Amino acid sequence: MEGMNYKLYGYVLMDNHYHLALQVFGKKLQEIMHQVNNKYSKYFNYKYKRVGHVFQGRYKAILVQDERYLLSLVRYIHQNPIKAGMCKTVEDYKWSSDIFYRAGKKGFISTEVLLDMLSSDRKEAISKYQEYMQQEEETDYDKVKILGEEAYQIMCSTRIRVEQRKRLDEILMDQGLSQEQYELIKGGSRRRDLTRYKVDYIEEAIKLNYTHKEIGTNISMSDAAVRNLISRIK
Repeated sequence: MEGMNYKLYGYVLMDNHYHLALQVFGKKLQEIMHQVNNKYSKYFNYKYKRVGHVFQGRYKAILVQDERYLLSLVRYIHQNPIKAGMCKTVEDYKWSSDIFYRAGKKGFISTEVLLDMLSSDRKEAISKYQEYMQQEEETDYDKVKILGEEAYQIMCSTRIRVEQRKRLDEILMDQGLSQEQYELIKGGSRRRDLTRYKVDYIEEAIKLNYTHKEIGTNISMSDAAVRNLISRIK
């Protein structure tokens, strides 16, 4: 999307999660995901007069090194509702990017890359897209980490092992905070409405073997206060 440091090639919104196919430019993926989750959560909670998390858990990312896999990946995304038994065909499901490709609809989806792969003639490309979506996608991308050349996969898999433990600030951002809430927690605010975010952050950091002192220092709390908060909640 223009001005957002990424291009979006496909999406589907499911009951309790969503899938995106996007390309980032000069901005970290976790920052983009934090921004997307934060804005959508605010919209959803305001519309339905609710509070709290909309989506649970951290996002899973698949690195696409070769754009030849992009068509297959978008097909997997668009066919998710079929596999979940929510509809019978891709076009039956309203909450995906399929309509932008199928009807040649303009909007925030960058359809040109995929359609140009199918044909330089736009009408023919849309027709081929529709045929392609009717074919069942057999790859289970939930079990894939990297798509591309084998040598690059080996290099990236090594890098993933080295960088497996996320930074504490990344863990905090992943809790669905607004920028204001993030800064308040970092500054040591004791507001009660922030407690659940602190607990989620602490529990996730502990899973990644951070010490109580490291966890507390990152959000202006003592290690004793971290232990007390967790024991009080339990």
